[in-house]
Amino acid sequence: MSPQELAALLCREGDHHLAQQELPIATAFYTAAFSCSAPTAVQKVNFLDRGLWEKVIATLEMWCKGKNQIPKIQSKNLAVVSLSVGIAAIFLSSLSPDNMVSTVYKLETLLRRGCSEEVVSKCNTLLKAKPKYSMELLLLRALAWVLSGTQVRKGVADYIQAFVMHRAEAVAYVCTRQREHLPQVIQAFSNYVSTYQKESPDCSSLDQWLGNCYDFLSAVAPDDIWVCRMQAAYLFKKSKFEECVAVCSKALKGFSADNLRDEKALALLLERAAAYFFLGGRMQEMMQDLTAAFAATPAQAMKHFEELFSPHDTERIEEQARTVLEVKFAAYREAVRTRTELRGNQGTELLPSVIQTVQFLLQISPGSKRELSVRLADCYLLHGHVRTALDICDHLLAAEQKTYYNTLLALRGFCSLHAHDHQQALQDFQKVIEHDSPHPNSCIKALCGRGLIRISSGSHYLTALDYITACQLKLEETIFTIKSYVPWNQRGLLLKVLQEEGQKMLQKKRYPGGSSACGQKKKESYFFLEGGLSLFLLFFSSRDAPGVYQLSSLLVELDASDEAPRILCADALYQMGCVEEAHKLLLLALSRNPQRSPILVRLALLQLKKGFMYDGNQVRRTWLAERRRERSVMGMVKKVNNPFGLLKKVIRIGDTSCLLPIMDIFKDEDRKLMQTHCHFRALTILKNKQEDADIKEAVAYLSFAIIASAWLHFSPSGGYAEDCLLIRARCYGCLGQKKTAIFDFNAILKEDPRNVQALSGRGFIYLALKQHKVLSLYRFSGDFSDGIKQY
Repeated sequence: MSPQELAALLCREGDHHLAQQELPIATAFYTAAFSCSAPTAVQKVNFLDRGLWEKVIATLEMWCKGKNQIPKIQSKNLAVVSLSVGIAAIFLSSLSPDNMVSTVYKLETLLRRGCSEEVVSKCNTLLKAKPKYSMELLLLRALAWVLSGTQVRKGVADYIQAFVMHRAEAVAYVCTRQREHLPQVIQAFSNYVSTYQKESPDCSSLDQWLGNCYDFLSAVAPDDIWVCRMQAAYLFKKSKFEECVAVCSKALKGFSADNLRDEKALALLLERAAAYFFLGGRMQEMMQDLTAAFAATPAQAMKHFEELFSPHDTERIEEQARTVLEVKFAAYREAVRTRTELRGNQGTELLPSVIQTVQFLLQISPGSKRELSVRLADCYLLHGHVRTALDICDHLLAAEQKTYYNTLLALRGFCSLHAHDHQQALQDFQKVIEHDSPHPNSCIKALCGRGLIRISSGSHYLTALDYITACQLKLEETIFTIKSYVPWNQRGLLLKVLQEEGQKMLQKKRYPGGSSACGQKKKESYFFLEGGLSLFLLFFSSRDAPGVYQLSSLLVELDASDEAPRILCADALYQMGCVEEAHKLLLLALSRNPQRSPILVRLALLQLKKGFMYDGNQVRRTWLAERRRERSVMGMVKKVNNPFGLLKKVIRIGDTSCLLPIMDIFKDEDRKLMQTHCHFRALTILKNKQEDADIKEAVAYLSFAIIASAWLHFSPSGGYAEDCLLIRARCYGCLGQKKTAIFDFNAILKEDPRNVQALSGRGFIYLALKQHKVLSLYRFSGDFSDGIKQY
């Protein structure tokens, strides 16, 4: 089959699809026929109706412009049908010789072949003959100028002229038809703009021209980093800071934190920081960009920084950076203060930002290098980079300059402590404490560090003394030191030791032998204390209660969920004579745990001292209501007729043993008051009621009285539990607990072997037991006869 015959067959297939209104497929068959025999296909299409002819022409134009794809066709007359835009353009030119779409495509083809001068010449001719198609021709000529490399200025001018005339169409054309040449176009604009700005840097009449250049570049290459940098620099120069920030922010979205070392990203960060600075009121954002840039590459960042900011600007930035630094560190301290978990490290995630800020200040403030290096070492230590912090401290301490000496010693001491070098740590802490005029915060750190080391040597009392002194200097700083500088895995032990030592100090149980305790404490107080703090620490050794109050206040702040420090605090307040404050604190503790026997007993003793009592259940209900109304703690108080409500509650709970350690703390007159009231209460119960439950309640009150009397017995004021023991023994006899009754009688007879009532009572108990063994009978007879003789 000849080409003409094949073309005719393909044209008939095209007619068939055209009749079915499948215009793209019909045009594709006509184009395939053209590739076989051009005259046949041209003649066939030209014989179509005018309307159909125009539709075929329009379809071919869309293919040449790249707006539509050429459909794939299959024909029984051709094994393979291969169509291209080039064939379509030639077909279009054959059908319509003056068609500009095909002409433009041909010029683009020439340009791809490197015929730049020929394209320029043809465009010049066509622009005169066909001004209607000026945009496409201008853009073609512009690219030809750029690719030639000799007339870049003319190429830029053509691009801007087309862009100004038809902004959207020009951008679409360049982005689609000239995409492969965009790098050359951007580079041409870069060279042009740089040269242009140098030649006329302050020519305000040409700002619009440069603005158009940057608008064009940002439109055709919105994600190109160089374009963003150039545009941002131009906007910054023209004081269009908001627009500059927007351009930089858009460009920086393509960079991750790990890619900020890139020169382009670094320049954008600093450009945006400068825009924030000159905008004013954007201090936080500015500092975020500056610290990120200097953290990535300090030397390169400093170079850009000096280009953007004058010395006066640098001074202002330093001032703002210091403000931001204090705000950030205050946020870290607040996070530490509000930390509920004693062993937690919440808040350390804020320190990297603080460290970056300090490092930035070190770069721009060489005159404050030592001060900022101290802060950097502090932050590294808090963040857990102990080795880095130790290196900085060693370097600064070895220098001739001795400013911040105590601070550095305290920091190095904690670095050594974290590194388990206790000897070096103790030496550093000791130097701080022995200094004639130690810095208060450094002294607190040294006291806390030394106290921690003393735990490992078994000097727990000295540990407590160190922390009492630190609290007296500044409680808030002591809390911060423990929560942040003390290793997390030692904080629990520290609190336990301080709590136990506080209790021993109040109970006067530290040293067996009683009277030597005070002298021993004074002796210990001088241990390691030959410097400025020796007298201050000795002052506390003779004031246990105020010192324990400071200690318990610290413990309450460190672990608010633990009731033991609150009880210790109330005990210290009591011994200091602050009964009202102790009472309020115990009421608050009771409201949280109404079943806590140690709290109930202490409240009972205090309320006896005050002369009235409070009902435990009423306290709970009233406290909840008054807390909602935010009234004072005294709003929880209500007098009731039953003066022993709280003690009765302790009896119901069954935890009467908690009274034993409390007697160590309370004064003789209050123990005497407790004994008297409990004795009286027991007698009242036994006088009015004789049921087993009543007798058991009386036994409990008598036990309270006996415990109070036992402590009085060994005190200078005297006192004895004989009556209470006799009554309790009889109660045990009535309850059938005869052996327990004998135990009470024996306790009396141990102190007074000739006590008639005890002898007789024990004799009757033996009789009631009906013991018939010979030894028991002899013993019974002896008890009974001795009792009669004494009587």
